[in-house]
Parts: sequence; C-alpha cells; structure tokens
Amino acid sequence: MKIIFLMAAILISAGCFSQEREYLVKNNGDTLWGKIQLKNQVFYVNSSSPAAILADEVAKIKSDDFKGNTVVHCNLLLYTENLSELDIDYIKRGNIDTVLVLDEIYSTPKINLYYVTNNFKVPFYFYKTPSDPKPVQLVIRYYLQGGLDNYDRDRARFRGDRSRVQLAEDKGYVNQLRAIMGNCNTIPQPMWDMLSYRDYSLKKIIKKYNSCN
Repeated sequence: MKIIFLMAAILISAGCFSQEREYLVKNNGDTLWGKIQLKNQVFYVNSSSPAAILADEVAKIKSDDFKGNTVVHCNLLLYTENLSELDIDYIKRGNIDTVLVLDEIYSTPKINLYYVTNNFKVPFYFYKTPSDPKPVQLVIRYYLQGGLDNYDRDRARFRGDRSRVQLAEDKGYVNQLRAIMGNCNTIPQPMWDMLSYRDYSLKKIIKKYNSCN
C-alpha cells in the first residue's frame, strides 16, 4: 500500500513539475504558467487558474509538446517537391490560415532565422528583422520545366537535356532577402546564385550580411 501511495505521489509531483516548466508569454508581456495546449488557434493553459488565449495575443511559449518557442499566426504559403503533384510551366499557389510555433535557429543583430515543418516534414523558413513585428515567411515554390510539348513549341530553347521534364524552383526567398540585404556590397553575386532553401545556405548569407558595414 505504501508503495502504491509513493508511486502516486511521484506521478503527481512529475506532473506539477512539468506544468511549472511550461509557460506562455502574451504580447503585452504577461506570463502564464501551466501545461500548454493548442487547439483551433487558441492556446489553453492548464493550471490552478486555467486560461484560454487567442493565438494572436501570444508571443512565445515553452512547452514539451512544441520544438520551437515563437508563435506566429499567418497565411502560410504552401509548396511541394512531389513531382506527381506538380505541373509543367505552372506554379500552384496554395495557402492555409494556421498557427505555427517556430524554432529560432540563427540569431544576429540584423536578422533572425526561424524554422518549422508541417505534418509531412516539409520545411518552412521565416526571417525577422528589428523592424518586423513578427517573423515573415521566406517563400519558395516548385514547378516542372521541359517536356515534349515545350520542345515542339520552342526547339531552340528546349533542345538536348532541356527537353527532359525537370524540377524547377521559383526562388521568391532570394528576392525577399535581396530587398533587405541589397545595400550590402560585400555579398558576391555567386553567393546569391547558389543560395538555396536550406538552413546552412540561409545562415551563411545572413552571417555575411550581419558583418556588412
């Protein structure tokens, strides 16, 4: 009987400790402690004084159920690399109204980089400068190029390897970062040409920009 009571006490203590480690910070700076849950764009704080907070009112959270901390309610622009879902010479422009908890993966005085994946492990990157109230999505989309139809219409352009169907990338994120970093003359053109939608590549150009006078 004593063993059962001891185990129950340990479980209760563990649950209380977990709640004390988790918290939510509102936009006005108020901090609420307790187990954090997200449902239908509302954060629920399970504590001695339960609360329901709209996602738009939340700045950060710390929870064992979320990898990141920074909360963003946004119109997420979707993309896919699945060839079976792409069309030749046509960019699909899907989006979804959602709440994300971003993981800050790189921080500098000039610009921060954030990362999140959806349920299908598709990566999305965001950035934030000191003038941005919330992180902004870095946009990428894929489509297909080439094919016999294009070869028949424009053989000069699509001859050789270009006649094959291949994956093409619409690098919206490059234009976004150029608009921010365009006054930094120490970023060479090859770095822009080689910039990819990967954390190592984005971190490299952000580091270069941060060192620019």
